[in-house]
Amino acid sequence: MLKVMSVEKKSPERSSQIIKNVLMNWVAFAATIITGFLMSPFLVHNLGDAVYGVWVLLGSLVGYMGLLDFGLTVSTVKYVAEHRARGDQEAINKVMSGSLAVYSAVGLLTLFIGGAVSFYFNDIFNSPLSRNVAAAAVILATINQAISFPAAVFVGMIRGYQRYDLDAGVTAVTIAVRSALVVVLVKMGYGILALSAVTFAFDIVRMAYLAWWCYRLNPAIVIARKYIDAAHLRTLLGYSSLVFVIVIAKRMIFFTDSIVVGAFLSTAAVTAYFVGNRLVLYLHSLVSEMVGVLTPAASDLDARNQHGAIKELVIISTKYTLLLALPASAIFFILGGIFIELWMGPAYKGSWLIMIILTAGILAHLIEMPSHTMLLGRGKHRIVAKLTFAQAIANLGLSLLLVKPLGMKGVALGTSIPMIVFTAIAIPVYFRYLAIPLGEFVRNSIASPIVVQAPFIGLVLAIKYFSPPTTLLLFFVEISVAFSAYAVLAISVCLSKDERRAFLRLAERFGFKASPNFS
Repeated sequence: MLKVMSVEKKSPERSSQIIKNVLMNWVAFAATIITGFLMSPFLVHNLGDAVYGVWVLLGSLVGYMGLLDFGLTVSTVKYVAEHRARGDQEAINKVMSGSLAVYSAVGLLTLFIGGAVSFYFNDIFNSPLSRNVAAAAVILATINQAISFPAAVFVGMIRGYQRYDLDAGVTAVTIAVRSALVVVLVKMGYGILALSAVTFAFDIVRMAYLAWWCYRLNPAIVIARKYIDAAHLRTLLGYSSLVFVIVIAKRMIFFTDSIVVGAFLSTAAVTAYFVGNRLVLYLHSLVSEMVGVLTPAASDLDARNQHGAIKELVIISTKYTLLLALPASAIFFILGGIFIELWMGPAYKGSWLIMIILTAGILAHLIEMPSHTMLLGRGKHRIVAKLTFAQAIANLGLSLLLVKPLGMKGVALGTSIPMIVFTAIAIPVYFRYLAIPLGEFVRNSIASPIVVQAPFIGLVLAIKYFSPPTTLLLFFVEISVAFSAYAVLAISVCLSKDERRAFLRLAERFGFKASPNFS
């Protein structure tokens, strides 16, 4: 009884930290969206389609270098959380020391790979940059990625302590300041090297800050050779090997498109494709920032054998995912063309079709994201690795098959179709592992979010046909009004009394007062 009471006492504190993590992740995400929204047209117009396409390709290449993470960051999060719960400081030191040793070697390998790529970048992608400038940009991005590997150990420890808010806070600040500096430098005539150098400098500052916080959270951390333990490394690598497969697959799914377009079409086509894909990726990131913080919570609940709480988290988080994703998707489908024209100019209105195709796929993918995240936290992620890797192979193969006859549309279809098919396969499989009846999932997670979309879709259609926005400001004003009405309806229909009370308490903590009838 005492043990149960202790767990229950800690539940509000755990929930509060999860909410704080989600909110701070969304602050960082908002900073990313706002700066990206403003910076994309600025950079395209000042650098040109082809040079900006090179910048997108650099991001994709660095993303592929991130494959060398081998899943150790997630493994570090999981085992730091577990050892912290048990009060085992020596085990934490072993996790930190072993991970740092592996990541240091990975960083050196990254430098070697990036150095080789820098010599052949122009030959592969027919870059408009001079060979020296292109090589310098690749090398800067490579050094940045190489340093980020050992720094990931400290990020993993902070997340293992469920302090995602620390990473999110410094990320939001560095993004805002970095973007302002980039605007100044580009206006002064500096090009892609300025982007690379500023990104490198600010990432170094962020990583140093997080390392400092790591020791502040746990001053007893000791990283030493004596703590590099073979048994602990086998445990870490055993878990992370499957995470690594998932990481490889997701990189292929989300970073292959730009490379296929760049290799088979042109760097200018990369920009056009990226315009259509950008907001879809934002939607994916919005949900990822919410769902991702549940991984250490799932590990904690699994260690306590609270499988009923895990089931409840899957159902609730999927419901919230749809409450966010469905209205955003409706806006993309109905008003996406208007938005792109106002945002990037009439020349890019053709990117709307890319947006529509990719939105259909990402919406299916988001439905299964909470369940596979919880399986990851429980260490039951072998099936996730198998299905995600199969989807990635199908994605790449279909994109390569369709790029020549259909161009950018073919690449988008090659991404979207496997997402839809594999989601239909994955959900019933995952739910067998989580002991969640499919009927209960549909009733409690999907039904009500779908029902409340009808009035919102009606409002969005009214905007399109009766009051089409002529400026971005008017666009956001009209969408905000429609979304406010939707939020009231969604809270009233889709949230239980306990959920409404929880949000009311959260609002009051931030100084907002709501009507007593709200709950």
